[in-house]
Amino acid sequence: MPKPQLSKEKIIDTAIEIADEKGHEAVTLRGIAKRLKVHVTSLYNHVPTKDAVFIEMMKKMFADSDMPVGSFTWQDWIRGYAEAFRKMACRHPGAFQVFQRGLAQGDEAMETVESAIAAFRADGFDIEATFCAMRAANVVVFGLGLEDVARETNAVPQLNPELVPVERFPQIHEVMAISERPDTFHFLVEVLIAGIAAKRPV
Repeated sequence: MPKPQLSKEKIIDTAIEIADEKGHEAVTLRGIAKRLKVHVTSLYNHVPTKDAVFIEMMKKMFADSDMPVGSFTWQDWIRGYAEAFRKMACRHPGAFQVFQRGLAQGDEAMETVESAIAAFRADGFDIEATFCAMRAANVVVFGLGLEDVARETNAVPQLNPELVPVERFPQIHEVMAISERPDTFHFLVEVLIAGIAAKRPV
């Protein structure tokens, strides 16, 4: 029985699979080749370097996400962008961290960025304010995604209430008692929107 034909899509899907299992730093050309049961040189016709694999992983995850594209307010763009990134992080907890290596590329990423720029400019933001607002949105949204991943994988150490004397730190105990209840994700997104609106050029 002949082996399935190798393709860039299969290579990238495998890289994402490895990253989700072991973290993005575990992705290597040799590791991908081993999992696909091919010689590593077979990959070079499709992806020349590991960095190229990472770029394609980001493009693939953007393509598979419901990123906001079209005509809408910048506020709705931020909300949609945050939700899409959150879903991406939950779907690909290991591969998602590849975004720490640089900005996403590809048509899907460019389309949502283009839509965001148009939304900000339509509301009177100059180009510098637009850049700053989008930069702030990226930092907040990516950070929220990383926090979700850390929480899902239990990578965030929890504070042991028994090690915090309640007599000395009563308010910390009060906060710890409800810490899992508030929806901090949407709270931070709305704070971001309010902050950007407050800095909107008059």
